[in-house]
Order: sequence, then C-alpha cells, then structure tokens
Amino acid sequence: MQTGFYFDQARCTGCFTCSVACKDWHDTPAGPANYMRIQYREGGKFPNLFISHVASPCYHCAEPVCAYVCPNEALTKRDEDGIVIVDRDKCRGDTACGIISESAYNSEYLYGEAEAPCQVACPAGLRIPAYVALIAKGKNKEALELIRRQMPLPSVCGRVCLHPCETACRRKDVEEPVSIMALKGFVTDNVPVELPEPVPQTQTEKVAVIGSGPAGLAAAYDLVRAGYGTTVFESLPMAGGMLAVGVPENRLPREILKRDIDYIEALGVEIKTSSPVDLGQGLDDLFNQGYGAVLLALGAHKGQKPNIPGADLQGTAAGTAFMKDVNTGNEVDVGQKVLLVGGGNVALDCARTALRLGAAEVQVACLESDEAMTAEASEIEQAREEGIILNTSLSVTRIIEDSGKVAGAECVGISGLQFTQGGQPQFETVSGSERTIEADMVIFAIGQTPDLAGLASDGDIATSPQGTIVVDPETMMTGRRGIFSAGDCYTGATSIIDAIADGQKAAFYIDRYLQGDVLRVIPKPVVQEADIQVEIPTEVEQLPRQAVSTLPVSERISNFKEVSLGFEAEAAIKEAERCLNCAGHLCKDVCPYSAPQFADEEKAKMQKCDLCLERWFEDKKPVCVEACPMRALDAGPLDELQKKYGDNRDAVGFVYSEIAEPAIVNKPKKAALK
Repeated sequence: MQTGFYFDQARCTGCFTCSVACKDWHDTPAGPANYMRIQYREGGKFPNLFISHVASPCYHCAEPVCAYVCPNEALTKRDEDGIVIVDRDKCRGDTACGIISESAYNSEYLYGEAEAPCQVACPAGLRIPAYVALIAKGKNKEALELIRRQMPLPSVCGRVCLHPCETACRRKDVEEPVSIMALKGFVTDNVPVELPEPVPQTQTEKVAVIGSGPAGLAAAYDLVRAGYGTTVFESLPMAGGMLAVGVPENRLPREILKRDIDYIEALGVEIKTSSPVDLGQGLDDLFNQGYGAVLLALGAHKGQKPNIPGADLQGTAAGTAFMKDVNTGNEVDVGQKVLLVGGGNVALDCARTALRLGAAEVQVACLESDEAMTAEASEIEQAREEGIILNTSLSVTRIIEDSGKVAGAECVGISGLQFTQGGQPQFETVSGSERTIEADMVIFAIGQTPDLAGLASDGDIATSPQGTIVVDPETMMTGRRGIFSAGDCYTGATSIIDAIADGQKAAFYIDRYLQGDVLRVIPKPVVQEADIQVEIPTEVEQLPRQAVSTLPVSERISNFKEVSLGFEAEAAIKEAERCLNCAGHLCKDVCPYSAPQFADEEKAKMQKCDLCLERWFEDKKPVCVEACPMRALDAGPLDELQKKYGDNRDAVGFVYSEIAEPAIVNKPKKAALK
C-alpha cells in the first residue's frame, strides 16, 4: 500500500493555515524549516492575472532518490504504507555529511544553505555533489534528470566545458580533483534518450531569440519551461551556433549536439534555421508579429587578424571562418605546412583539424608560455600526441610572401607577457630570438567579435569600443525597451558554460519584464568559492583519479572520430565515489520537491513531512488536512485517493519529476492560457 496526499489547487488560497498547524503540532520553532510549505506562482498582467498555489510536503515518492544518497542510510521507505521516514539519530551520524567550516559563513549560516566550492564555481550553479552521489549509486537516470533541471546542454557540457568546477574541487587537496565533466558525459551517454512532452504554454506572451548558440538555447530552455511561446531564429542552416560550426567533430560529434537540441525542441521551442533576422527593420517586424520580448544571442563569429604585414595574403584565414568552412562541408585546401597563431582552444581545434585534412606538418605559435596557454590541458596533451608542434612565448611579426602567397612567418621570442584591461597583450622581445617558421597556410585564432551588420550606429541599441552590444548589466536589457542581449555578443568571446549562464540570466529578466515586475533585484550575498573552508577528514583515503580513455593516435589523426572515449560504468562509479560531499545535505539537493529541511539547530538534522504517522492510529488525518479551512487537502491510501478524485499530477505552474514519481493526486486550477 502507498499512502499519499490529495491537493485541490483550485481551492487553495495560500492562507498558510496548514503550515502553521503543522509547525504547531510538531512543536517546531519559527524559522526556516517547515514540514509543509506553500509555493506561490503568479502570471499575467491585470486584469488577466493567474495566481496559483501548491502545497509542498514530502510526497513519499515511489523511488525516493533521497534514500539512495544518504551517506548514513538515515532515510528508508516503509513497505507497509510507502511512507519515507528519517531516522534522526542516524542523520549526520558516523559518516561526514558536510565538511564546510561554519567560520566561512556569517552568523546567520544555515547548514541546509551551504554550497560546495564546485557548485559556487559553476556559472550555471549545478548541484554537482548531488548528481555525482547519484552516479556513485548507479542511479544515472536520476542524475541526468537532476542535471537537466539547470543545464540545457548536458551532453555538450559533458565534453567541451571548461569545467571551472574541477579547478575549485577540494579533492585536489587530497590528490586530484574529481573528473566532474567526464562524469556528466558518462551519464548523458548511458541513459536511453527519452524526449519530454511539450511544456504547455501558460503565458500569453511570446519571446523571440536570435541565435541558437549556447546562450540562445539556454534562454529558450528556461523560457519555454516558464510557459512562454519561444522561437529561436538561426541564420545558419543548422542549429547550435558556434557549437555546430566552430567545434570539430573529434571533440563534439554532431549527433551529440543534436541530442541536446532535440530535447529542447521537444519541450516546445521552435527553432527556425536559415532564418537570419535583420537587426534594423527585422526587430520591428518581430514585435509586429506579437513577440513581447527579443533576445539578441548572436555569438561572436567574426575572427580577428593581427595588424602585421602579410596578414591578408592568399593562404591566411581567421580560425572561426576556417572551422565554419570545414563544418559546413566546404572544400578546404590546407596545403602541406600549416601554422596556427593563438594559444586557446580555437587554435588547437584548428590545428588538429588541419592535421586531419591532410597537412603534413602543423605548428602552433602563441604568446603564452606552456603554463599560461588557455587551451584545455587535455587538448594540449592530445595535440602533442598527434605530432603538432607547440611554439610558446613566441610573437609572429610578419607573414612571409612568395608570389603573392604565404611562404612562412617571421617570429620573435617574448618575455613578461601581460594583458591590459582591454585585453591587449604587453611584452618584451628577447634579443637574438628571431626565427622563421615555414608555412603555406597561416590560420589566426587570436580572438573573435560579434557580427552586428545592420545594427544602426545611432540607434537605441549601443555598441562598445570592443564591438559588443551594450546592456544594463543589472537587467540585461539594451537601450531599446523589450530587447535584451546575452552571451558572446554582449560579453565578448567566453566559454560555453559562461554563455549558458548568461542566457539563463537573460531569461530570468525577460520573464520579470513580461510579468510587469521591476527588473532590478537586490543581489543575494554569495560566499566566494575561494572563501569556502573545507575541513577534510584525516581518514580520507587517497584514491587515484580515474583516467578517461582516448582513441589511439593511429586511429584518429586521419578522421574526425571522437577522441575521448569516456568512462566505463565501473570507472564512473569509482570516480564519483571520490567526491568529498563538501556541503552535505545531499537529500535536499536531489529531491525534486525540496522536501528535506534543516532547522536552525546545532548539528542540524533533516526533517520532513511524515504524514503525521501518530495520528493515523487514532483514525485522524494529518493535521494539515484537518486544519485547512478550504478543504483543499486530503490524505489516505493512494489508490483510494485516485478513485475518489481521479489520477492527476499536473498542478498548473509546477513541475513533477518523471523519475521520482510522487504519491499525490492533484485537481489543477484552470490555466489562464491553453
């Protein structure tokens, strides 16, 4: 038997009587912990307001994910009635559940609000320890659902993320950081693809997103889940922006990118490829077509060339243009000797691509030293394995000409490299270090800017000296009301995860704008990753970081097969088990309904709704049911509730997990818009 709840969303007025009665019955002091919470959602504008509430206790899921991850096995699901109970004597018992020092927080520190360094370092704020804990238990499907709550491109970021989370991971103080990115990639590759049902459009407004790169897709992902009709306009013939045309397939196979995009489209996002939008009249046309807001997420596709002699000779190319030609199927002749100028991921992507296109010799020249190269360490290692020659601390001063074509490059060694606030390099040349590198093709990967052709120079949408769109950083809105911007066209070229976070931020402010709210919000105080003090237990055993296997060099340099082979299941579990669980409260972080709560008490213990077990023996319903003046609540055997009220788990404005199926029946309030 499964005991559950009934909630009539149409009758609830949000009076909080159930919550007050619950705290009183359980003698819980005033404070943040609450067995029964009332969530509130509001949409629309007067006179077409839509206000809804939902009671949020513990829903006693069929497969409670909280029980899987508790390091002290304090959570169990009873066979006789399906109620999930917590043993408070075991909670935060022998095994550490949270090793962050309270001294890193202020006097109002609450255990349940602590965040691990990796989570703070992640621009998208993923609940990393929680999904890693699920992987350690073999619960990959549950882990992927948790990742997708905040991440629109999990397959992509499981392969090409800069993973600042790993830099912050405190496991490095024991031996090496946890391989978080590879674990995310493992999950996405080992859970069968199940496309979601479309999210019902509950808002009257529509949003137009221009650009289908990571920022645009992230914004669309959040907006469609908030109930907005969302259309993405992409000028290229395929979706993905620079993910599709800027990253080689040996790092990001197209079917992997398509997997994430298919999921976003299944939610209800309409993506129109080969559909450029003029940045002049085209923006007016979008508003005339009924779009309430527009997001400019154009990316930064224009590669830059240095101001040196010979930079425009036949045989030179910008890195972004070179990769775009390759990825869109254009014929590209790289010649025999190729020189890449730049030290980032784009440079190495171009170098490794040129090798695969038949170049006999590929060299890279960059200003940075070996230690300061911005490219991924794994990419540098793999490039060297493939025979690519890296020339560091070297400045290219001139491209050598022979009969109007590239013949090589003159270079000089440098020292003391620094970058100005505007990103310009400053260094000293080393006397006597001049040298020449032979090449019949030179590719520059030294930066990129947005293509803002068509944007009026004297219009409301201003641009910066760096060629990016100017927005109010507190609202993401441009100088023209209703038009927002995010991603590389606003920040300049950054990482994929930064662009995703930027798109999510823009979606938040677009939602507030369309709801008529004041856009600016008071920022929440955030503890910086560097300030989080972790007290690593002395008994922690040193465990080696699991190596991610790669395709042998002989099997990869003549093709675009994916080089990284990812984790096998056994290695993934071993790697996930290395996580120190810095913040603790895994039960709270994995719960789709945020049911576990932690009172303000010494060595805070988890508490949650237990359906008033002691009252059932007296033939009484839970106290919240009896206290509700609107009779919006009921409880009992789930099959009886389903017979009495029907079987519906679709409360309007609230998302229920398909993995952790709740023991609840809803009568939903009628939505404002079908």
